[in-house]
Order: sequence, then structure tokens, then C-alpha cells
Amino acid sequence: MTVNLNKDPISTSFYQYLWPALAGMLTKSLFIMGDGLIIGIGIGVEGLGALALIMPVFSIFTALAMMIGIGGAAKMSIDIGKGKINSSQVWFSQSTLLIVVTSIITAALAIIWLDDLLTLIGASGIIAQLARDYLLIMLPFFTLYSGTWVLSCFVRNDSNPRLATYAMSSGAIVNLLFDYLFIMEMGMGIKGAAYGTITAQLVMSLILLSHFARVRGSLKLSLKGIGFSKARDILAMGVPSFCVEMASALTIILFNYILLTQFEESYIIAYGLNTNIGVFALFVMVAVGQACQPILSFNHGAKRQPRIDETIKLGLKVAIISGSLFLIIIWISAPFIASLYLGNLTQLISLAVTALTYYFFAVPLMGFNIVVANLFQAIEKPQRATVLALSRGFIFVVLGMLLLPMLFPSNGIWVSILFAEFLTAIMALIMLLNYFRDSRPDRAECISNFGT
Repeated sequence: MTVNLNKDPISTSFYQYLWPALAGMLTKSLFIMGDGLIIGIGIGVEGLGALALIMPVFSIFTALAMMIGIGGAAKMSIDIGKGKINSSQVWFSQSTLLIVVTSIITAALAIIWLDDLLTLIGASGIIAQLARDYLLIMLPFFTLYSGTWVLSCFVRNDSNPRLATYAMSSGAIVNLLFDYLFIMEMGMGIKGAAYGTITAQLVMSLILLSHFARVRGSLKLSLKGIGFSKARDILAMGVPSFCVEMASALTIILFNYILLTQFEESYIIAYGLNTNIGVFALFVMVAVGQACQPILSFNHGAKRQPRIDETIKLGLKVAIISGSLFLIIIWISAPFIASLYLGNLTQLISLAVTALTYYFFAVPLMGFNIVVANLFQAIEKPQRATVLALSRGFIFVVLGMLLLPMLFPSNGIWVSILFAEFLTAIMALIMLLNYFRDSRPDRAECISNFGT
């Protein structure tokens, strides 16, 4: 069943987008954690350390894909809301060309300077070698990875969120199955993990392409409108999403550098586990934002302010409640989760539990910040979204990493994410209240009813 953004109640549209996005993100995050578990068992704790070094590279290509995919798809939804149906193909064609060109250039540069990049962050020994082996295989296929991500954005906004979810879920399952085959059964080590990821991306792209074969929406596989005339608008609209992921990549790189140079190797292993588990909560918050975005963009284009208000109110409630549940679950089960990955390494388990607990204290605030940033991006106020993205993802994190270890030598490094999300939440709340105040004269009533 397709989504009717023009006539369906907001709650109906929201959950039609949320459940597929949530199912896909949960499936993907579960299999990422399973992937880490297989790597930890099949390769050893050094494999988890290598994952921490690999993650920033994925974040960079995801940042490019999010900037172009979300930017182009949001502009398409806004035009549809304005009744400009014929422009959809132009946004799709130009976004596709843009991601192919940028990802090829980025991958080529990364291959050329790979050793220098690993040295720059202080990586050495077996962990650095494992990361290098993985990336040498994976980098040439990051164009496929990024292109699949962009394709899923347009398929979702072309009234087919379920197919985007099926593709993501299927890719996650294939990734896990082939990781087990290549690593555990065939003994291919970290290279097997790379081949498993590539296989999964191929499966995802084929599933997404079926959208066009079945003619489910308005988009076609066509060269119509190809070029770069819309590139500036696409990039400007997608800058907040780019900043979110790039800030994440820079933060992980900085974490890796500090942990490798100022702490023991056990800290980088604990951090690798933390990012592997934390992605579960992050993906849920991203799914809530994805559910809001097409509804917000469409109604912004159609100038239907009450439906925007209702969407943001619902999205914030779902994000905050979900984040609180994650915190409770981790508070109770962190020792068990850490022992699954790390076996009977008692000291390392204790360190990982501390890192996980502090991270998940930040998750409810993370949900609030992501949804508010998504609002401003969807209604063509990318500057505000960018400020929030950079604040929560980099500026305040760096400030926390510099200041908090001086106050709390052992655990200060783990508190920096909570510190960043808290300060950003204050900024986001001020921006949101100002938006409520400015968007319509009767906004005071909306604010007073916000908690109902």
C-alpha cells in the first residue's frame, strides 16, 4: 500500500513510514552487532579494534550519500507538495550522477593515501594491518555502497518505503550469512568481512531496482534531466545530513587517536564494542527522522503548517520514549552484552560496560536533537539543522574530550557524548520554541499543548 501524504492522517502517514524504516534499521543494526560478534569470535578482539578504525571510512561515504540522497529526495518531496510532479525525475537523475562522481573521486583518493591515513590516527600493529586489509578490498566498491543508499532515499520518498526496508533487511541478513561463511567456515579473516559487505550491497541494489521494474511510483531509470544544474540545491539541502555523518567520522577518528595515544589498547577495543552496540540506538533515532522527513517536506511545500506541527510533535514523542527504553535496557544488560563479545576478559568487560552505560544516557537527548534537526532540514532551513548537527556530532564532543578527562581521568572520555548531546539539546529546544513562536500567531497554544 502506498502512502497518500495529501489525504492520510498524519499518524497514519508517520507510522507507514516509521514501521518500515524502523524494521529496516533495527534489522540492520542487529546484524551489524552480529557482524561484530562474528568478527570478535572468528578473528579476535583485534578485529573489534580494527572495526573502530574502519568505521570513519564508512561514515565518510555515508555522509556523501546522505547529503545527496536526503537532499535530493527532500527537494523532490517539496516539489510534489507544490504540485510539480514532473520535476521528480530531474532530482533523481542528477542526484544519481552526483553520488557516482563524488564517491569515485573519494574512493580513489582514499586508496592512494590509505597508509598515510592509518598512520595519521596513530594506528599500528595487527589492528592497523587488519583495517588496511579490509579497506583495500572494500574501497573500490564504496560507489555501490553510496549509490544504494541514495537509491533507497528516492524509493522511500517515491511512496514505497516498504521496499526500501526489504532491501535494507535483506542486505543485513546476507551480510551476516556471508560473514559467517567467509570468516568462520572458510577462514578468510577480515577480508571475508569485506566480501560479505560487498555481496550484501549487491543484493540491496537489485531489490531497490525492482521498484522501477514494477513501475510503483513516478520515477524511472532514465537519463532525463541528467546533469548538474540542480547540484547546488541538492547539496545545500543535504548539508545537515552530511555534517551529521562527517562529524561522526571526525569524532570517531579523534576518539581513536586519543585512545591509541593516551590510553591502553583495551580502550580502543571497548570503544569498538561501544560503536558496534550504540549503532542500534542511533539507527532507531535515524528511522524516526526518516519517517518525519517526507511528511514534513511535502506539507512544507503544500504550506500546511498544522500538519507540520503534528508531525514534529509525534516524532519527538516517539524518539524520546524510545531513547529512554534503550537506556533502561542497557542499564540492566550491559555486563551480559559485553561478555558475549569479550568472553571472560573481566577487566575489558568492566571498561566496556562503563563506556556503554555513559553512551546510552545520551540516547534520549540524541533522539530529540536528531528530530529537531530533521525538521529544519525538511522545511528548507538547512543552516539551523547544520548548526545542531555540528554541535552534537563534533564541536561539543571535542570540547568534552578535551575538558572532561581532566576532571574525570578514568571515565571523562566516555562522558563526552552525553555532554555534547545535553548542550545541543538546550540549543535545539531554544530553536524549536522560536520556530513555534514565529511560524504562526496562535503558536502559544501549540506550545501549551505540546506535552498532551
